[in-house]
Amino acid sequence: MNTKFSQVIKLKKQNLDKIEICLAKCRTLRSQLEDLLKKATLELGSYKFPKGGNFIVMKSSLEEQRLLREHKDDLIEKLNLNQKEIMHYELQYKKAYMEFEKIRYLEQEEIKKILEKAKKDEAIMLDEIAIQRYSFIKAN
Repeated sequence: MNTKFSQVIKLKKQNLDKIEICLAKCRTLRSQLEDLLKKATLELGSYKFPKGGNFIVMKSSLEEQRLLREHKDDLIEKLNLNQKEIMHYELQYKKAYMEFEKIRYLEQEEIKKILEKAKKDEAIMLDEIAIQRYSFIKAN
């Protein structure tokens, strides 16, 4: 049954779905970033520093280790930003869901009013029909 709230509910539902999709994407990205961070941590932990060799080998080894640390730090930063983004979308979802439920409640109340009015009109019509039949039977 269409009411004046039907279009608003449709828009609120679409907005809710969009936020839900963004939230799912962020959670998927978080999972991927956590996996990458675990791999980077393992790689950094298992990195073997050369015990001997010339200066160039030692310097390149230190540079490689520095790059691994920077990569790990970048992943941690991305993970923190992603967590903030998830919190943002969760808050947006909560607000959008509350708005959606408010409008849906208003629509249900409107439908109840329409149904009550229809029942009242039907009762009035049945009373009129009964009066007409009674008058017709009494007249004959």
